[in-house]
Amino acid sequence: MRIRPLQAADLSEVRRIEQQVMTDPWNEELLLAEFEVTNGVSLVAEEDNQIWGYAFFRICAPESELLRLAVAGDRRRKGAGQALLDHALRDFTGQGYTSCFLEVRCSNEEARRLYMKAGFLQVGIRKKYYHQPVEDALQLCKDLNDPRRGNP
Repeated sequence: MRIRPLQAADLSEVRRIEQQVMTDPWNEELLLAEFEVTNGVSLVAEEDNQIWGYAFFRICAPESELLRLAVAGDRRRKGAGQALLDHALRDFTGQGYTSCFLEVRCSNEEARRLYMKAGFLQVGIRKKYYHQPVEDALQLCKDLNDPRRGNP
């Protein structure tokens, strides 16, 4: 599996995956805006020239934040999400970033397992953070300088 920067030509496939797997999907304008933001890092996981998943991060030294990570439904549990996360966290660590934050739905057990395996710890909760359906979010953080805390 290859992880590479997202390109403008990838946005239609990213939107398809977004519509397929997200409960409150971003529209074309939001995806394009996130792709174009100057302090953003956008990645795709691909195999056999097909996009399996994508991730959007924001960076503001010394912190980073995962905004979105999604893998196509038929490609889940095959390592794409882990590969996207590991790639970004390795890069951020190498660039001197000290932490990575994210929010995840309380009910999203699959994503929570991925993040905990990568060394993220719960640091808070945001009540009624998500819509469609309304749900609390767990706030997670990974200390990028702590080698005892999972990959990378």
